[in-house]
Amino acid sequence: MLLAELEIFHSRPIAPTRRIAVGRAWLPASPDGSGPGFGGLLLGAVCARFGPGLTPDRLGEVMELVHELEQGRSVAQPRLRHRLQRDRVGLTR
Repeated sequence: MLLAELEIFHSRPIAPTRRIAVGRAWLPASPDGSGPGFGGLLLGAVCARFGPGLTPDRLGEVMELVHELEQGRSVAQPRLRHRLQRDRVGLTR
């Protein structure tokens, strides 16, 4: 039984600017709106896994990005040394 899914494709870590593409993503919220649902739990787990590895400078940049996204602003790319793209050419899963 699949509860939530997030598929990410990325370039190699040695590249100065990482390229990222999102594949299948199914991040359901709770049916009654009382909690984050399984999608929120999956995103929280990703943040818990990789968040501690952020430097204080990088964490500040991430917080700025989150605030811009919350306000509905468009974000220039590349951002935080990453570029989001639609195609998956040259990327690994």
